This record gives sequence, C-alpha cells and structure tokens, in this order.
Amino acid sequence: MPSSSTRRILLSDVKATPWKNGGGITREIATGGAGPGQDWGWRVSIADVERDGPFSEFPKTDRVIAVIDGEGMDLRDPDGGVTALEPFQAVEISGDDPLFGRLRRGPVRDLNIMTLRDRFEATLDIWHGPRTATFELGKHDYVLVHSLNGSCAVRTGGETRQLAPAETLVHQGQDSLEIQLAADLRCAVIRIAPRTTI
Repeated sequence: MPSSSTRRILLSDVKATPWKNGGGITREIATGGAGPGQDWGWRVSIADVERDGPFSEFPKTDRVIAVIDGEGMDLRDPDGGVTALEPFQAVEISGDDPLFGRLRRGPVRDLNIMTLRDRFEATLDIWHGPRTATFELGKHDYVLVHSLNGSCAVRTGGETRQLAPAETLVHQGQDSLEIQLAADLRCAVIRIAPRTTI
C-alpha cells in the first residue's frame, strides 16, 4: 500500500445534491477517515446557497466555512447572535448549533469543511498570491488545495500539477508538498489531521 496518494477533482464532475429545504445544492468534493459505523471522519464540500434558510445540524462535528463567491452571508443563532461570513474569510462554527443563514445581496457559494470533533481537526486558509509555501505532512495527514481563479501549482512526489479554476487536489499521507500561487490569484488550502493516532 503506498505511503501517500494524490488525486484531482474538477467541481464540474461532482454531482450536485439538492437540499431538502430547496434552498440550495451541495457538491461533495472529498471525504475520508471513516470509522466503524461512520460515513466519514471528515468531509469537504461546496454549496450554492440560493436563498435564506436553516443550516443543517451535524452533532459532534466542527465546521469551517468560507464564502468563495458572492457578497457574504450572516448566520443567526436562536439567541439573536450573528456570525458574519465575509467573502474569502474562514469562520469556525459548531455543527451542533441551530443556525439560520441570511444572504446579504443575492446567492453565494461557500466552501465547507466538517470534521468529527473527537477524531479530526481542520484549518482553512484562503491565499491571495503571490505566495509560496511548503508543508511537511505526516502519514495520517491530508491537504486539499482548491483553485479559486487562475492556475495554482502544487508540487508533491516529484511532480508539479497545475490546477485549473474550480479544481481540487487531494493529497493524503507522508510527503513534502509545495504550493505556488501567482499574483492576483486565489486558492483555498485545507489541512486535516487526526487528533489522536489512528
């Protein structure tokens, strides 16, 4: 079994799943880390939110979300608190909380990472080029790079891959991974790691 693996996913190739409340659609980009009786330990998806409505609750789950297209959205809790989702800014929320999303000025697209709280932790950074960085990954780590506009270069395993807009690279396992982003381009960098040894 290889110590690491890399694959690429075009968003246009991912099936869209309509929400039960009719408020939008979700495309599941990748999942991993499933345990006994679990569909996944972590999940990365992109949602098109077309109108105001409740967010689905995911007990025992941590979420990181960022608006990647559109003018932003506000998440309201039952006590009247508001969490602002500004464009290209990652925000951490709890999947346990009943939240209601209100669009500001029309539909948005958001990038959403969910992790089972007792098994994985995740970070999401939105890069604005020019920027270059190298990551050293452990054998149970994951990195996902999603190109938001233009071409993003990712080098791992001695090979450089150019990601097209709306394409995601998913890398799992021990390796050195370098990301190169040219000026005025954006990409999302997601890092997922186990909380304990799996």
